[in-house]
Formats: sequence, structure tokens, C-alpha cells
Amino acid sequence: MDNPYKRKKEPERVRQRILDVAIQLTADKGLSGVSLQAVADLSGVTKGGLLHHFPNKPALIRAVVSTVLQRLDQAFDEYMARDPEPYGRFTRAFIHFTLQRDVQEIGSLWTAISMVMLTDQAFNAQWIEWLNGRLVLHAETDSGIELQLLRCAADGLWLTMFTGVDDPDETQRLELEMMRRTYRNAP
Repeated sequence: MDNPYKRKKEPERVRQRILDVAIQLTADKGLSGVSLQAVADLSGVTKGGLLHHFPNKPALIRAVVSTVLQRLDQAFDEYMARDPEPYGRFTRAFIHFTLQRDVQEIGSLWTAISMVMLTDQAFNAQWIEWLNGRLVLHAETDSGIELQLLRCAADGLWLTMFTGVDDPDETQRLELEMMRRTYRNAP
């Protein structure tokens, strides 16, 4: 490991490394498993260096949630851009990312945001704001009650995966059925 006192100063790179470590720790251990010292140690910076970027744990977690939501925005946009059918497009992306165990690091991002949502109401507001913003943005194509029910079903299925009580084959079958039902006039 580089000596943190002698290496070249690259504040944005250091900040990003701290955030990446904090995201992974949040996904692995939940908020209670994230300490400033652990994040500093795993990031290869001093605790003072970490505090330069994030003055306390709530500031770090706010930045983690913001970063995760920005990355999810990008992933959702890329996924939806490849979907030629406008009706249900956001719901298909929601189902896809909710039920993936790991998709280009999205799995750990989804787990991190989920751990925050499940364990801390204060940060849950950021998730709710993101989701509501997306629902407003896609109201024309994804506001139907059947699509809302499918998003709720995906959340419930995710919970069975998260708690380890799912049957992976059954989960895949249910995901395919939910996706099929996102199309207009699906039987």
C-alpha cells in the first residue's frame, strides 16, 4: 500500500475510491458494518484523509446513496435505450435490475441501496425521491396499475432472494412471467 502521506494528491480519485469502498461495505455488511475507520483502511487513506472528503458518517452515507442512485440512473437509461417498446419500458428495467444478482456491478449497487432503505429511514427519503422522479418521468408509459403491481411483485421476489429463501429456477420463471406481462395486451 502506498504511504498516504507521500503519494501524489488526487482528491477526486481518492474521493471516488472512498465511495467505492463504502458502497461495497454497505452492500456486504449494511450500514452498521460501515465505520469511517474501516472505510479509510480499505481505501488506503488515513481517517483524516477520509474526513477531509466526508466530515462524518451521515455525510459519507448520503454521498454513497447519491452515487448509487446516479449509477442506477445511468444503468436504467442504458437498459431502456435498448428496449424498442415504450409501454412498460421502465417497469421492465426495474424488474431486470431488481432481480439481477450482479449485472455490471449493479447487483452490489442494488444491494447497497436496499440495505440503506431497510435499515435507515433518514436515507430512505433519497431512494423514494429517486423512484418517484422516475415514475413521474415515465408516467406516460408506466403508470398503469398492472405495471405498478409488477414492480411490487419484483420487490417481493427480491426480498425472498435477499433473505435466501428463493428457489433460483422459480425466481427466473417468475421474472420471465413478470417481464412478459409488462407488454400491452399480454394475456
